[in-house]
Amino acid sequence: FCSGGGADEVASMPEAGGAATAEQEFEVIGKPLAPRSQDDEAADVAAAASPKAESSLVEEWDKHMEGFVPELLLTFPLAARTDEFFYEDIAEGAPPVLIRGGFFASAEEETSSVEFRIQDPKGNILFEKSDDAEGLFRFLTTMPGTYTFIVSNHKWMQEKVVTFAVGKGNETHLQAEHLVTVEDHVKSIDKTLVDIQTESTYLWIRQKSHMKAVESIHTRVLSFCVIEFLILLGISGFQVFYIKGLLSDRRVL
Repeated sequence: FCSGGGADEVASMPEAGGAATAEQEFEVIGKPLAPRSQDDEAADVAAAASPKAESSLVEEWDKHMEGFVPELLLTFPLAARTDEFFYEDIAEGAPPVLIRGGFFASAEEETSSVEFRIQDPKGNILFEKSDDAEGLFRFLTTMPGTYTFIVSNHKWMQEKVVTFAVGKGNETHLQAEHLVTVEDHVKSIDKTLVDIQTESTYLWIRQKSHMKAVESIHTRVLSFCVIEFLILLGISGFQVFYIKGLLSDRRVL
């Protein structure tokens, strides 16, 4: 993956030899599973992109992000009126690849929306979310070339903090060479723990931002209450001394 902030810089993120991938094996006891075709994957992607399939982030993650391990998980500041670009290259002649990921945006200890879209090598928009603080995406590559992920902050004064995660591949069907052994059980447990860790990290960042927003609101409310109490106390004291002065003047007369 490569990323670039507007027209200022382009930084590449090469894949390390030991980097985690999104491929995952699953053991099924009993009747073996039939391999899933590309048509099945395409149908799932279309169902996920359908407006009728909208649900909460956790439900959507459980349904479509099984076995997801990000090749890139990055939290970065996004200045006002700027765009951040991320690139994924698909080699010529490569089979269709499933690309999945998500994003979450916040600003000043509270959630804040951004513009997010994905373009294929010809510039066609594959996925787009406008004025949303978070979202998950999932699509199959249909042609070789460079796919572009664009995160935009169109606010004039407000800086955002964006968390972006993306990964490739999804091997969830049973292979003929898989054997039910202790090693397979250990690998399955290890990969399940990685899934839990990835989801927990993403949700923890999201929850932490929400908690900071709530604490900020509570602090402002407490400050307003204290100020209101002091003003009320001052007005009450002024009224007492004013009425006392009137009564004292009347006795003199």
